[in-house]
Amino acid sequence: MSRTPRLTVTIAAYNAAKWLPVALESCLWQSLPEIEAVVVDDGSTDDTARIAAHYAARDERVRLVRQENAGAAKARAAGLAHARGEYLIWLDADDFLDRHAAREMIATADRDGVDMVCGNAVVFSELTFNARRYFHHPPDSGLTFDEPRYWKSKVCWRWMFRTAFLREREMVHIPLARGEDVCFMFSALCQVRRFSQSPHLFYYFRQDHKGMGSRVDIEVEHDIGHFVHARRILLQAGRIKPLIKYLTENYFRNIKKMMPRIAAAGEHWVQRTADISLEIFEGLDPRWFTAEYLAPELSAEPEFVPLAEALIARDRERVLAELRAWSERRAHAPEVDKKSTLHLLRRRVKAFLNPLSHMARRRLRELEARAFKRLRTMADAPEAATRPTTTGGTG
Repeated sequence: MSRTPRLTVTIAAYNAAKWLPVALESCLWQSLPEIEAVVVDDGSTDDTARIAAHYAARDERVRLVRQENAGAAKARAAGLAHARGEYLIWLDADDFLDRHAAREMIATADRDGVDMVCGNAVVFSELTFNARRYFHHPPDSGLTFDEPRYWKSKVCWRWMFRTAFLREREMVHIPLARGEDVCFMFSALCQVRRFSQSPHLFYYFRQDHKGMGSRVDIEVEHDIGHFVHARRILLQAGRIKPLIKYLTENYFRNIKKMMPRIAAAGEHWVQRTADISLEIFEGLDPRWFTAEYLAPELSAEPEFVPLAEALIARDRERVLAELRAWSERRAHAPEVDKKSTLHLLRRRVKAFLNPLSHMARRRLRELEARAFKRLRTMADAPEAATRPTTTGGTG
């Protein structure tokens, strides 16, 4: 590529052969052509690397980087290390970009001279095509992390970054199986001086298979464990209310959802959950969880207060009693079968009446058609593309 691209789209991919062609097509069909796509194959055992190599051999804007399986955090870090673009977006391998994503996001960054731009996203089901806007924000500029609505904007895929900003601040992805992007975003939001909001729906997020199935050790050590890192980042930056919001909404949600499985896995994991939780809440002020402190931006969560108070007081017996109580309450709670015929039918009817669902389906079908035409020639791709290599690039 002779010119420096305006945008690098980095795609961390592990066994993503089913979805990667659509993700790459969404990069190559951009109305602003000065982009590159860097695919980081994280030790896939399917055709992920072969597909990426096929694209790289036919379009110099695509590059393939290969590494032994090391997880999403290392793959995203490798994508940043190989990025040549002025700006950077992290695209999940099973998602795709709107045709004007690069043009609209870069226009906002150029106009406002900011290091970060938040965009809007569409979350959709590929089973029913029911779609919704993901925490939609109106256009704005001169924003800081003081703005409460951005205390929920914790996913890196809805943001574009100036690449130099990430490198100058030595931003790192903590090697976690869950929550590493949340910790990364909290760190970025605590350090950026100003950021802007683009109104554009630039990102399409498939929800059906995200986070499906998880071992108890992953849930305890990573889903719950990442709150230790989030707490450290936010406390060091003096961001108390964003921390309390994250604990009240996300930590408590995880406890309610996961405790039945954790308890069923044995006493070791209940005790380990208590250990990590005590570390998360060590030194926190119980007044931070009161309605008086949280107003006007936040509301207190009365159900959460007993567990929070026990953790702050380091009363292990009370903590264990609270955790076990939640395991019993949730174990008896009815669960919605999202794969039932009735549930799917309701969602499909809802999608049929939703213009956003029709737009998501149309975009996906266009990209699938482009991918089908390009992949018809993949049988001619060099066999060497399928052989394991150390980290490196092609294209």
